[in-house]
Amino acid sequence: MADHEHDHDHHHHDDEFDEEVILLEDEDGQEHRFVLGDVITVEEQDYAILLPIDDELEEGVIFRIDGEDGDQMVLADIDTDEEWQKVVDAYNAYMDELEEDEED
Repeated sequence: MADHEHDHDHHHHDDEFDEEVILLEDEDGQEHRFVLGDVITVEEQDYAILLPIDDELEEGVIFRIDGEDGDQMVLADIDTDEEWQKVVDAYNAYMDELEEDEED
């Protein structure tokens, strides 16, 4: 899978959301709206957790952050199953910690 930049716009705001809306285009050319839910770091690499705000999408997406271009993050696909699994495991552990903190 080749690295590539995903077009996203930090200048559009949605009245329902205080956060900036990120637009991503899927393989069919359809745009979907996301907000940056969180950034996690795995082995000194940052990953963006994007949460959908469109009704037709139920799951968030994760991209590797490959730096910045001006005021925009450069997002790249996660290359390997091994890298993907490390990020998912780290995210699940992070979510478990948050749930434990809320229970205390």
